[in-house]
Amino acid sequence: MENRFFGHGLLINGIVFLSPKDALPFLEAGAILVDLREGLERNGREFQVNNVILLPHRRFRDELGSLPKDRALILACCVGLESRDAVRLLMANGYTSVAALNGGMIAWEQDGMPTVIDRREELAGGCACQLKPRKYYGSRAGC
Repeated sequence: MENRFFGHGLLINGIVFLSPKDALPFLEAGAILVDLREGLERNGREFQVNNVILLPHRRFRDELGSLPKDRALILACCVGLESRDAVRLLMANGYTSVAALNGGMIAWEQDGMPTVIDRREELAGGCACQLKPRKYYGSRAGC
């Protein structure tokens, strides 16, 4: 199977990077979104598309064989860096129809793509070292 994403998005060093607006039609047509984000990286945000596989980046190398080779895969993380590395690894392991979501969840949400937001799981705090989901602050949103 050839990479069905070629001709779409940006091709950089053999990797296709799809903008959220380029990725959505593929996802609506049956491509699978592989969400690489870890727990707190999710920041209360989920991709609201039909075919999502949650495979945190720290487990990706060990579990990539569980991903179907006969389906188009779009890999997503927070900003697009981990997804780039994951696409490289998939291609090295015989996966052909793969792309990275350019800008990750941040760009997805900024572009107004379908997103589910759980405000209780959103990170809040007075500084980066104190960030935790809002639900742990009770009625207060920060420190």
